[in-house]
Amino acid sequence: MKTAKLALGLFAAFALPSCLQNETTITLNKDGSGTIVEQTILGEQMMAMMTQFAQPGQPDPVAEMFKEDKAKAKAAKLGEGVEYVKTEMIDEDGKKGARIHYKFADINKLSVNPGDAVDDMQAEGSPAEEDKKDEFVRFAYADGKLKIIVPPTDFDEMSMGDEEGADPQQEAMMKQMMTDMRITIQLVVADGIAASNASHVEGDTVTLFDVQVGKMIEQKDALKKISETAKTDMDAAKAAFAKLDGIKIETKNDATVTIK
Repeated sequence: MKTAKLALGLFAAFALPSCLQNETTITLNKDGSGTIVEQTILGEQMMAMMTQFAQPGQPDPVAEMFKEDKAKAKAAKLGEGVEYVKTEMIDEDGKKGARIHYKFADINKLSVNPGDAVDDMQAEGSPAEEDKKDEFVRFAYADGKLKIIVPPTDFDEMSMGDEEGADPQQEAMMKQMMTDMRITIQLVVADGIAASNASHVEGDTVTLFDVQVGKMIEQKDALKKISETAKTDMDAAKAAFAKLDGIKIETKNDATVTIK
């Protein structure tokens, strides 16, 4: 997954501190069906800006961001047979956002992309990236055994601000702006996990993608070193990557989950 591109895309999309926390939870039933819940929390600075520019009599900007027709259009992107169920608006403890529910009949037809969290927040009519077709997580499921199909790990895409002539002031500003950004995708097995070789398993939950962007930026030197290592020893690069703080990405090409 192109982690650095995702982080920089978030920066370009919002340019605001603490602007986005997005968590996608896929729950799988033993028959291959399941649900998807996407929860997005907007940061205080973003909310303040939206309030500042809101005009009297205009629709609620948060509600507009999570319109039902937009959620229904997203269902088609998630895969054949995915259906929109409902949207729950979040307004609690000073946090605002939405929790969008979907259901699917067959996980084999499902595909998810962490970069969608960025596209979903773009203004209508904004151009989406065209090179995402190889960045989806997909699944192959039969007879109680699930294979997780992840995109090849590309450590070259994880360079964070090491370009020649990079402005240290701009880097510091980017770090501040992105400190609290977090994108997560996790799989929950409703009937329980009997066995799994996935990299990040806790109880009946498999974490496929969990990036705390601020921590990723703090470890840019380590990421650069890992990128260099990957050119000659991919296994060593993956082992070093697994030790980084605040970054969990499934890098195994043969991760499997056996359902109880």
